[in-house]
Amino acid sequence: MAATTLDIDSSERFILPADSPYLANISLLWQSDPKLAELIESLDSPGPYTTQESRAKWPTLSVTTADGRTVFVHSRYQPIEESRRLVETVDAQQTMAYYVLGLGLGYHLELLFDQGSEEAIFCVFEPDLRMIRTALETRDLSRLLASNRILWFHTLDKAEMFQQLMPHTALISVGVATIKHPASQTLHESFFGQTEIWLDEFAAFVRTNMNTLLGNSTQTAQNIARNIGWYAATPSLNRLRDKYRNQPAVIVSAGPSLRKNKHLLAGLKNKAVLIAVQTTLQPLLEMGIEPHFVTSLDYHEICSRFFEKLPPNIRTELIAEPKATCKIFDLAPGPVTLVGNDFAEGLLREMNLAKPALPSGATVAHLAFYLAEFIGCDPIIFVGQDLGFSDGLCYTPGTSYEDVWRPELSRFCSVEMKQWEQIIRDRPILRQIPDQDGRPMYTEERLFAYLHQFERDFARSRARIIDATEGGARKRGARSMTLAEAIQTFCSSPLPSAEFDSPALQWNLLEQCRQSISQRLKESKEILAISQDTLPLLEEIRDNIEDQPRVNRNIARIDQLRARMDSLGRTYEQVAQFTQESELEKFKQDRKLAALRLTGMDKQKHQVQRDIDNVRAVIAAAGSFRDLMSEVCDRLKQQKEAA
Repeated sequence: MAATTLDIDSSERFILPADSPYLANISLLWQSDPKLAELIESLDSPGPYTTQESRAKWPTLSVTTADGRTVFVHSRYQPIEESRRLVETVDAQQTMAYYVLGLGLGYHLELLFDQGSEEAIFCVFEPDLRMIRTALETRDLSRLLASNRILWFHTLDKAEMFQQLMPHTALISVGVATIKHPASQTLHESFFGQTEIWLDEFAAFVRTNMNTLLGNSTQTAQNIARNIGWYAATPSLNRLRDKYRNQPAVIVSAGPSLRKNKHLLAGLKNKAVLIAVQTTLQPLLEMGIEPHFVTSLDYHEICSRFFEKLPPNIRTELIAEPKATCKIFDLAPGPVTLVGNDFAEGLLREMNLAKPALPSGATVAHLAFYLAEFIGCDPIIFVGQDLGFSDGLCYTPGTSYEDVWRPELSRFCSVEMKQWEQIIRDRPILRQIPDQDGRPMYTEERLFAYLHQFERDFARSRARIIDATEGGARKRGARSMTLAEAIQTFCSSPLPSAEFDSPALQWNLLEQCRQSISQRLKESKEILAISQDTLPLLEEIRDNIEDQPRVNRNIARIDQLRARMDSLGRTYEQVAQFTQESELEKFKQDRKLAALRLTGMDKQKHQVQRDIDNVRAVIAAAGSFRDLMSEVCDRLKQQKEAA
C-alpha cells in the first residue's frame, strides 16, 4: 500500500543520531557567535551535506558545483593525513593568528588548534552555511568552540571583517599564517579571492597603525605634557555638545579635487557649519570665507605655518588635540578648545578636569568628522577629501605647501612637477584603488589606512555621510553627490542662531597644574629608583639560575620592590608611553614564550631575560619622563608669570 501524506512525519528530519556532536557544538556557538548560530539553526532545507566514510574511517563528502563537477572536500582515503600536509609548514611558534580560508569538516582547523599557542586566534572564512552545519553535526569541535578563540566570517562584508579583526591587531602583529583549503577554494573562488584582497588591505592598515603608534608615542606624550597649561586653561568641549543638532556640516579638506568646487563654499555662509582642516584655513580666509571651526592635531612644528598669517580678529575656533605642536597655540588669535585626553587627565589627576574626549583620529579630517558628530550635525558633507592622488596631484593648488616649494619654482620646475615628485617619492607604498566612479587611481598606504578608518567610522555613525569631493577614492558608507547638489538638498535654510560663548582662558589654574606635575616628577624619580634596584637582582637571577635558594631570595626582594611599584601604577602607565616599542616587544616575547610551552628552568630563563630587557627599557623611559616633568614645571612657571 502506498504511503499517504499522513504516514510521513516531517518532524523526523530534526531527529539527530544518538552520538551526534551537534547539540554540544551549537550550544557553544550560541555563546560565542549567536548570529551565526541562528543562521545555522534556521537551515531547514536543504539540510547538511551527506557524508561518507573514507578508507581511513574518517568522514568525508563531495559537493557538486554549479557546472556539474564533483569536488571531494577531503580525501576519500586519508583525510587526516591530507590535512596534516596542508598545515605542516606553519610555524606555530611565530604565529598568533591563523586565517583559515575554508572550513570543510574542520580537520585542518583542529590540527592548527592543537599545535598552535594557547593564546592564538583562528579566523575561519567559510561562506557555505551548509558546510558549517555539516561540520558541527559530523565532528566534535566543542573543544575548539569552548576556547572562544574561533572567529567566524561567512559573508563578504569588509566593514564587518575589519571590525572583528581590529581588537586582535596586537596578536596579528606578532605573526599571521594563511591556510588555504584547496577544495573550498575551488568551490568558492570569488569569495576567497575577495577575502584575500581585503586581508592584504587589513595587513597594510595594521602596519601603518603600528608604525604610527611606535613612531609617534614619545612625541605624543611630550607634546601633551608641554601643552598641559593650555589643556587646563581652555574651556571644555562640553559647551559645544549638540550645539548644531540636525544641521548640515561641511568639512573642507585640502585634496586636489577641492579646486573644482571651492568657489561654491562662499554660498554656504550661515547655511552650514563649516569645519576646515588646518591646511585649508588660510585659503578659505583669503576667499572671504570664515569657517566656524578649524582642527589641528599634528605633532610637527612645520604645521605652525598654517596659523602664521591669521587676522587678529578671527572668530574661527581652533579645536585641537593636546598632542598638537605647542607652536600653534601661541599663534592662533581666535578661541581655542582642547579635546579631552587620558594622558593629560592622568598628569593632572588631582584637578579632576574630566574633559570630554573625541575618538582618536589619524588626521585633522578625522578630528573634524568627530567634531561634527559631537556638535550633532546631520548630514556631514565632505569636500576635498580625496584620500589619493586625483589627477596626479597630492594637494589642492593655493595651500601653504606651495610657499615651501616657491624658491624652487621656475619655467623648468612647475607646481605640478613638485606635486608629482611628492607622489613618486612614495613609490614603494603606492597602490591602485577605485575612485568614486570606479576608475583606477593611485593612493599610498597611509592614505589607504585613513580611508579604512573613515569607512569604519561611517559604518557606525548615525549621521548621513555625503561625499561631495567630486573625485578621489570611493568611500563605502558615503553617498556621492556634487557639492552643488548637496548644497541644494541640505543647505537651503539658514542655521539657527547659536551663541558662541568663548570663556576666557583660566590661567589661574596654572599653579594647580604645576603642583600636579611636581607630584608626577616625584613619582617618576621613585619609579626610576625602584627599577634601578630591580635590575641587578634580575641579572643575579639570570647568572645563577641553577642556585634556586639564591634565586628565591632575590625573587622575595623583587616582590617587595614590585609592591612599591604597584602603588605608582597610574604614573607607571604614563612612563610606559615612552616604551611603546619595548612594550610591544615584550608582548611578542610573552606570546612566543607561551607558544614554546616551556616548563621548569627553561621557562624561567626566558622569563628572566624578558624581564631584564623590560626593566632596562623602564629605566630609560622613567629618566625621559622625569626630565620632561622637570621641563614642564619650568614651563608652567613661565606661563604663570606671563599670564
